[in-house]
Amino acid sequence: MKKINIALQYIIALILSLTIIAFILINMFSSTILNKNYIMSELENENYYEKIYEEVESNFEKYINQSGLDEEVLDGIVSREKVEQDTKKIIDNIFSGGNETISTDEIKNELEENIRVSLKRALTKTEQESVNTFVNTICNEYKSTILSTKYENDIHSMFNKVSEYLSSIKKIILITSFICVALIIILSIKQLYQILARIGVSITISGLLLLISRIYIISKTKISDITILNNTISIVIRNVITNILNIINKNSIILLIIGIVFILLYAIIKSTMEAKKIKEQYTPEK
Repeated sequence: MKKINIALQYIIALILSLTIIAFILINMFSSTILNKNYIMSELENENYYEKIYEEVESNFEKYINQSGLDEEVLDGIVSREKVEQDTKKIIDNIFSGGNETISTDEIKNELEENIRVSLKRALTKTEQESVNTFVNTICNEYKSTILSTKYENDIHSMFNKVSEYLSSIKKIILITSFICVALIIILSIKQLYQILARIGVSITISGLLLLISRIYIISKTKISDITILNNTISIVIRNVITNILNIINKNSIILLIIGIVFILLYAIIKSTMEAKKIKEQYTPEK
């Protein structure tokens, strides 16, 4: 019966360790990739708006040779401030469910005016059609570079569902953790100090599993080679992944330390109590 009791305690301890890992991961994702303020902070840290602005201008230049127009027609058609404002609109649409559209009217008007000034003559019908195509291409390229899509509201809905799903799981995890701790206490009622060992084992296993998962991810994934959409967004994504792995590493070390401390406390208390029993056994009664 005693062996069954101990086996049951360690099974519960393993379940508790899994709930600890799940709780940490949910909190981590909720505070990083699902957190608007975190994403905004990462963009600021990486000078994202300036880099995207430079990328926008560079992408515009790819179409100049095809158009036969002077490069000067691209001067001043977009600003760093517009890139920042439009990027923030996109993020707000995704995280807050906003419906702000990205307008390219300003770019279109400036570009058309620059073309008129550059050519200094009336355009033929064919030329006007070519200019219209060029202007539309530049406007579409701008939207594409700053990652404006028609799916922003769909992404917002998906984020909402994921957040709600994680919130529900978090409640289940907390309830499961409470039940596990309660069962460990009940099963260890005759020797309460064993609670330290069981919980210590749970926390240590959690720390080890997190540490192993981090090592595995790093060994299988070359983060510096991750490329998504464009170089600028790729850098941000790499940094987010690196931050997440650092959080995992930090949490795994903290869990390992706490777990080992609990196990050591258990060992000290157990050895002290056993020594006391032995002393009482061999101490003659007066």
